[in-house]
Amino acid sequence: MTDDILYLNASDIDQLNISPSDLRAVLRKAFEAYSSSELRIPSKQTVRAAPDRYFQTMAAVCNEPPFAAVKWVSVVGTNSQRGLPNVNGLIILGDGETGLPVAVVDGNRLTIMRTAAMSALASEYLASPASTSLGFVGCGAQAYGHLTALRDLLPGLTDIVCFDRRIESAVSLAAYADANGASGRTTTSPDDVLQCDIVVSTVPSVAGLEPFLDAWKLKAGSLAIAIDMGRSWLPGSLGAFSSFIVDDKVQAEDPDSRSKLAYSGPFNADLAELASGVSTGRTSGLDRVLFIYPGFALADLAVAGELYIRARREHVGTKLRR
Repeated sequence: MTDDILYLNASDIDQLNISPSDLRAVLRKAFEAYSSSELRIPSKQTVRAAPDRYFQTMAAVCNEPPFAAVKWVSVVGTNSQRGLPNVNGLIILGDGETGLPVAVVDGNRLTIMRTAAMSALASEYLASPASTSLGFVGCGAQAYGHLTALRDLLPGLTDIVCFDRRIESAVSLAAYADANGASGRTTTSPDDVLQCDIVVSTVPSVAGLEPFLDAWKLKAGSLAIAIDMGRSWLPGSLGAFSSFIVDDKVQAEDPDSRSKLAYSGPFNADLAELASGVSTGRTSGLDRVLFIYPGFALADLAVAGELYIRARREHVGTKLRR
């Protein structure tokens, strides 16, 4: 037991400098263990205050290492107009045996890290190892996290195509790709992005948004990662996909999750099945595969636990009186 609660802000998390490969390993271990565990993580709870504003809680428990966590998240689609992030949150990490809170972790930075790591972990099983092109529809914070995580997994991803309705966002991401050893370019047509081997859509939820991505225009053998839960994809084109993968099948079948996902099942596999070898996820090299997911508390718990362990060891963070 410790006499304090450790607070980790975004700068603290960055100081710990956890590599993308380490994050994938942490998540792989967590999902492998979950696949053989009798523990079941409940679906997230949502309170909707307005069509473009809602609040969520997500809880999880694991036995090794013994931690429990709850994540509070707000999603406000109009925050970009205020110069604020659309998604904000905090994570409370507790000792799984005593139940005592041990850390409070910035949820914004952690969410970017864990989401990109989840996509990269899925891509180990779903993306072609020969992939060379990576396209983004939406060039916000998640795009930067995914660019780093996916290029760590697949260094051959050197052709980076960036589309955003705010051209300056696309230009910034392309420049970031250039500065990190890839070749970034912008486009004014989302159809150009759909010609990439891997396509990541991160379009925020805003009033009046109409789907505009046609999955039939994807290359054979490509992987689409819908961080936006598929809101940007034309519903009538989802038949172009041969396989549909989700983070957790049970959560995806919850009515609240189903109402948010553009595709609500059935799913061919989830991350636990991929990580444990129960499913391969892809049946053919020519399949178009969709990884679509609302986010799973197990991933938040696994990353928060790893951050806490490293922060204690490296004396990072602010100690709060219990």
